[in-house]
Amino acid sequence: MSEPTEDTAADADVADAILSLAGQRGPYTAQDRYRDFVKVFRSSPEGERVLRELLSWGHLLRPSIQGRPIDPLLMAIMEGERNFALRVLATVTKEPAARPEHATTERTDR
Repeated sequence: MSEPTEDTAADADVADAILSLAGQRGPYTAQDRYRDFVKVFRSSPEGERVLRELLSWGHLLRPSIQGRPIDPLLMAIMEGERNFALRVLATVTKEPAARPEHATTERTDR
C-alpha cells in the first residue's frame, strides 16, 4: 500500500467537512448563508480572487448565444453557468432583510 500524499490528506479533510455539515441541526438561513459567503469571499485577498474566478466562469459579460448556427445545448450550459454566478454574486453582495421578532397585524373594525 502506498503512503498517503498531501492530496489524499486534503481529500480526507474535505470529506470530513462535508460529513460534519451533514450532521448539523437546524435551518441554514439566508442570514447564515450571507455571513458565510462574506467570510469566505470578502475577508481575504485569496477569497476575492476565487470569487472573481467563479464570476468569470459564469460568462456574465458575454451573451449566452455563441456562434452560428445556434447550439441550444451550449446555450443551456452557458445559461446555467451564468445563473450560478449570478446567485453567488447576489448572495455575497446583498444582505438579506432581518426577520421580525414577532408578527403584528392591524385589526380593522367594520
